[in-house]
Amino acid sequence: MADIRIGIVGLHNHYHAYPFATELKRGIEGLKLVGIADEREELARRFGDEYGCDYTTDYAELINRDDIDAVIITSYTSVHADHVELAAAAGKPILLDKPISTTLADADRIVEAGTRVKIMLAYLLRYLPAYRQVKEAVDAGAVGDLVSGFYSIRFPIAAITDSPLTKDQGWYIDPIKNGGGGFLDHGVHFTDFFRWFFGSEAKSVVATIGSLTYKKLGVEDYGIATYTLENGAIVTVESTWHAADYFGPLSSPDHASLSGTKGEIELHYQKSPQYEIQGTEDPWKGRTYVDLVGEERYDACYRDLLVEFERSIRTDTQPVPDAVDGRAALEMILAAYESDRTGTRVTFPFMPKGE
Repeated sequence: MADIRIGIVGLHNHYHAYPFATELKRGIEGLKLVGIADEREELARRFGDEYGCDYTTDYAELINRDDIDAVIITSYTSVHADHVELAAAAGKPILLDKPISTTLADADRIVEAGTRVKIMLAYLLRYLPAYRQVKEAVDAGAVGDLVSGFYSIRFPIAAITDSPLTKDQGWYIDPIKNGGGGFLDHGVHFTDFFRWFFGSEAKSVVATIGSLTYKKLGVEDYGIATYTLENGAIVTVESTWHAADYFGPLSSPDHASLSGTKGEIELHYQKSPQYEIQGTEDPWKGRTYVDLVGEERYDACYRDLLVEFERSIRTDTQPVPDAVDGRAALEMILAAYESDRTGTRVTFPFMPKGE
């Protein structure tokens, strides 16, 4: 079986690009890292040296190489649609970083490209082992029907950098390149999480978004949005960059609380135990605690995303999540921005004026 030869397009979201490259270097059957493109030549050269691959500052050159079969796109968000269309025109399957884009118009371009090539969205939460175990428990009826949820992250802006070579926030606080700030950055993970867990689309949203700590940042450092879903459930997303520091696991900066008709779930992948299920009926009656160790605690999500990407290409099946999922998660975030801007409840489907 010949390897699917991979090119990485952009190192802007280095928080994902480097772990993907690390997994490829360690070895994933059927995949091989061949090249990297980034306009910052020194960064690209260092990456190529570290991971033993070619480098270039020309994105189109990398994408169109005959020895590149598929691409991982981790460039800054506003250029995603352009890079996706280049790859689709070359017939290259795509693993695309989150968010899918900065606008729904660009998201629609990507969805269209997804009718021509495989496009998988890199939503890590769907591939965290603890989260997948909890989703299986929910599907098995552990807590009955889910009726409400709350997902929150408290993240410090100092932990956000333009590249591993700088401490500046760079493109992350550019409202054009990133499309938003602390609410969008992680919030789009959580809107996807709720669509996945609740199996329902958003019906309406009310939101408050602003800058609480870093008032001169140029983008928001805080946002909270409450969504009513089509199935009647109510879920809340709180996403921030305003924490004073990145505190340790005991404070669990990233956590979800889920309530069902027959129980409740606490899910904290950075805290021990990672999750707790409290049910009212056997076999879930009482409390069930699980705490994973080693790479299964977190790092396995990068490996498992790549394994699924490879499988979808080999078997010609639709990857999960796909471009349609990416668009839906972004739509929920953009509608929350509109709710804050207008001070009103916004309903779905949502399309910003002018798009």
